[in-house]
Amino acid sequence: MTAIVPHLFKGIAVVIDNGIGKEDAIDQILASIKAGGGHAIGLTERPATDYDLEHFSHVSFFIMDWNLANDGGEPLEAGIRLPGGLHEAMVADNIAFLKRLSKNRHAPVFIFTNEDPGDVIHELSTDPTLHKSVQESHILVRRKVDVTDKLYEVLEDWARNTPSVLTLKTWEKNYLRAANDLFIDLQNRTPYWPVLLWQTFGEDGVPPNVEMNRLLNRLVESRSELLDLDLAPFLEVVEEQRKKDEDSYRASMHKVLEGERFLRDERLQEGLYAPGDVFAFPVQEGKMSFYVNVRAECDCLRGSNDMQLYLLQAKRVDDVESKIDHKFGTFTSEKDGEAIIFAMMDGDTYSIKFKDMKIKTLKVMKKEEAVRVGRLLPPFITRVQQRYASYVQRPGMPRIPSALYAAKEEQVA
Repeated sequence: MTAIVPHLFKGIAVVIDNGIGKEDAIDQILASIKAGGGHAIGLTERPATDYDLEHFSHVSFFIMDWNLANDGGEPLEAGIRLPGGLHEAMVADNIAFLKRLSKNRHAPVFIFTNEDPGDVIHELSTDPTLHKSVQESHILVRRKVDVTDKLYEVLEDWARNTPSVLTLKTWEKNYLRAANDLFIDLQNRTPYWPVLLWQTFGEDGVPPNVEMNRLLNRLVESRSELLDLDLAPFLEVVEEQRKKDEDSYRASMHKVLEGERFLRDERLQEGLYAPGDVFAFPVQEGKMSFYVNVRAECDCLRGSNDMQLYLLQAKRVDDVESKIDHKFGTFTSEKDGEAIIFAMMDGDTYSIKFKDMKIKTLKVMKKEEAVRVGRLLPPFITRVQQRYASYVQRPGMPRIPSALYAAKEEQVA
């Protein structure tokens, strides 16, 4: 039995397997968790469809068998499957559970099975939502017999070679440590510290829950240590992927950059507005015009349907890459009357124009069938606001006399 102590996978594991207590392989895996100092919650069947999966929100990782069928109360032997229709229904239930689980807890899922891993991967990959999770290693599939007495060795090695998982688990440890330090610190001052702050937020006329969330995130960040993380070993792999398929690499980069600077509307709280909100106004059938709100955050939070938003038009920029300065990685040709946001939406770059601002109430915008499509995030919206503030306060400067233009050109020649 392994004596490896986990580094990235410390904590509680949920193990879903109908062979618990009846099958040596899964029992050895459970014993490995215990030997490594971890704790396992063993389930012999999937949680019911109405079970609140938020109960798993702090689970470190999940282990799941793929063939959860029974024969007379006993798990099916390796290689034996239910008849076609019944097996397909079980696979559909497995996939539905995994998709529901991912919405509540984005943690690694290890499918340790007696089945052929290739068959399991194929069945998982038929679902478009899980396809990337399988191909890009959110879900690991292994034979149980290959894992039994070396569980943490397999998990830690896999995580070290999967940058998204390595980053997630490293960040989680850091974040939880900082959050714990924060609450101990403030609790020692007074157990009523949240109430005192809540009262202040309320007197300021802004939604207290919004401000409390921002405050806590800021205080946790201030107590966070540098991540003990080194992703340099993956740079060569990424470069090889770029050379292999340039178009796919660029598409992936655009998606990542959008995720860094833009949040889609489905992830925003309905009815709560902020600077950076991007609205689509219908212009004609099949075409939309985009506007970005730059009104101060405190004004937006206090607003209602009669609240006015300050909207600047965002226009798509073509031939973007030719305009990037290779030395600084920015748009040095950016004019005073605009702010350019690279890869803001759907891989497209937008120039936010300062010349004409539209002031509209939410009520009017609804009548015009404007729809919020997302929010440009800091520091990008902060830069837009700062550049716009400079633009509206710009002083008029006298032109250089045109007679000097030719003299300058002659001098250069």
